[in-house]
Amino acid sequence: MADIKKIGMAAGTFSIALGIGFVMQNGNALASRFGTEGVEEPTAFVQDEVPVVVTQASLAVTADGVPTVPDTSPVLDAPVPISETAVAVPKPDVAQDPQKLPVQLASIDPEALPEIENLAAVASDVILDVVPSETVELDCVPKMVAVAGGAATVEIAVEAPCHTNTAFTIHHQGMMFSVMTDEQGTSELTFPALSDIAVLIAAFDHGDGAVATVTIPDFADYDRAVLQWQGETSVLLSAYENGADFATENHIFSGNPGDMARIQDGVGGYLVSLGDAEVENAFMAEIYTYPTGMIDAGGNVALVAEAEITAANCGNELNAQSIQVDQLGGTTALDLTLVMPDCDAVGDVLILQNMFQDLTLASR
Repeated sequence: MADIKKIGMAAGTFSIALGIGFVMQNGNALASRFGTEGVEEPTAFVQDEVPVVVTQASLAVTADGVPTVPDTSPVLDAPVPISETAVAVPKPDVAQDPQKLPVQLASIDPEALPEIENLAAVASDVILDVVPSETVELDCVPKMVAVAGGAATVEIAVEAPCHTNTAFTIHHQGMMFSVMTDEQGTSELTFPALSDIAVLIAAFDHGDGAVATVTIPDFADYDRAVLQWQGETSVLLSAYENGADFATENHIFSGNPGDMARIQDGVGGYLVSLGDAEVENAFMAEIYTYPTGMIDAGGNVALVAEAEITAANCGNELNAQSIQVDQLGGTTALDLTLVMPDCDAVGDVLILQNMFQDLTLASR
């Protein structure tokens, strides 16, 4: 791309927007108690006894040696009158065999029954109203959690079970970019924070959304620059560190974004691209972060917004916005609107001047 023609242009107006919403829910609990009852045992039954006197009989033998059978009838001292008395004996508490229990049939009045001409036709019209014993209601309110990450970044996790494989928009200090949830309705990502107290909004269609706030402790160590747009605009943010030439090691852009190790080693900054290009007319953004508070030697960083002229955008209106945040949290934003050159210029690159202020680092 070293031979690409570059054309300088300038533009700019200011705009920032932000909104917050909260949703809370509560739940209920239920408990019950049970008791038991005792059973009384039947009292024992005792029957009166009648005394009987028995006398012993003697054995006699005849002259022929044959024994005679004595009268063995008992001899009573006095005659005892016998009377019959009805006695109520309690029934034992024993479970009865259900097969031996008597069966009682309810009487049916044939004249009270309705006349049914076609039973099959009636049965086909019967609708059973089935009431489930338990209903589980899915919590459809989106939720978002945010925590501070390394190098003044913020890590967010969005949970929206009723918005699976759905696009939504993250809003943060005027920056916007599109994200997609997965099959479970969740999404996780990390990006540089634009404020020491970062307020983040996840906005779905039809007003659904979630909000989170997190404090960024090392925010004052970094400078940040954002270039954002919507759709297939083909713009990019370039940072030329310490007089770097195009496409060299210190030219940081989407083709050579660097990483967080450059910040940790005090070498330079890095760039993060945000937004899901598969979302129709998606919001896209690029953020360049430079460790201003960690660089001891003097230097400078030239920040440039560029737009490539393509077959998709030639002759059409281009819209983009820049946001620049310094170590103290000061924010500058510029809106850019221009008509791209005709399609004869496809392949050329426009230099969008005055979109950013260069970073000049004094020696310490």
